[in-house]
Amino acid sequence: MTVYAGFPQVRLWSVAVHAPTGTLVAGTNLKDVDATVGRLRLIVAAGSAVAALLIFLGVGLVMRRGLRPIEAMASQADRITAGDLTDRVEEADAGSEVGRLGAALNGMLARIETSVAEREASQELMRRFLAEASHELRTPLASLRANAELYQQGALTDRVQVDEAMRRILLEAQRMGRLVDDMLRLARLDQHPARQCEPVDVGALVLDCVERSRIADPARAWEAHADSGLIALGDEEMLSRAVDNLLANVHAHTPEGTTAMVAAYGDGDRVVVEVSDDGPGVPADRLPRISDRFYRAGAPAGRPGSGLGLAIVTQIAAAHDGAVTAAPAWPNGLSVTLTVPAWQPDPWSHSPVAIGQSSRPA
Repeated sequence: MTVYAGFPQVRLWSVAVHAPTGTLVAGTNLKDVDATVGRLRLIVAAGSAVAALLIFLGVGLVMRRGLRPIEAMASQADRITAGDLTDRVEEADAGSEVGRLGAALNGMLARIETSVAEREASQELMRRFLAEASHELRTPLASLRANAELYQQGALTDRVQVDEAMRRILLEAQRMGRLVDDMLRLARLDQHPARQCEPVDVGALVLDCVERSRIADPARAWEAHADSGLIALGDEEMLSRAVDNLLANVHAHTPEGTTAMVAAYGDGDRVVVEVSDDGPGVPADRLPRISDRFYRAGAPAGRPGSGLGLAIVTQIAAAHDGAVTAAPAWPNGLSVTLTVPAWQPDPWSHSPVAIGQSSRPA
């Protein structure tokens, strides 16, 4: 191919011929070829640019659609951060990374919501407990202050009046001391519900508690029956306190001459302690609140209770994975039942302890 300045490009071919002797020269103009090649170059360049633009737009669209769930999660996270812990992010396809992210966020939010709700409930319970405790302590403190002021002002001129004032001060101090002890015990149960785990002979424990009540309160008839081999896994001191509180409840809310029946027996994989009496009982509409803190369904004059006895029993039962129920006794009176899991002996142990399985006593 030969190129001449000012002339179009041409391509020449030369072929030697033998007859007649000479050279055959042929040529063609490359103008059309060059034009075609130019157009092809333009088409390829334009096509490449369009393809690149389409790829860019497609990648952007795909990324936009792929990030849309994350943007929605971010918006919902902003609303949740503002305080709406009940809201949840939308979960996409569970098999995708975004779907797993949404599920993880929702699980985390559920745990946070539960934790915050438990903390608020605990704070509300503590506020109510402090308010009720302050109210309960106000009465004995007011009585102590009144008697002390009477003595200080010289209003008690007679020895009999002074003795009576001292007697009232002593009674109120004892009442306040019992109330403070109960509140401290209940606070410890709230904060540290853990207990010792050791086999406890519930039958022997119940009989000991009844014997102490019989000595301390001979004005009532105490009847007790306990099956042998009633073993529970728990804290002996806490279980003894629970039974003592049930018996003290009979003392505080029944008149003299009342008969109290205490029964301990096995019921499958549970140990049951039932304390009932033939006293005035509790109205049916008040039974649901009988285990509430500082709630008193009524007590004879002169023996006001703190309203914490059954609340402590309920907490002790909960610490032992048990329960407390109250129901009217027939034909009258109240029956309170404490149920805790029975101890299951190790089948490989060389000295197993039997669990009472007898039926409820008649």
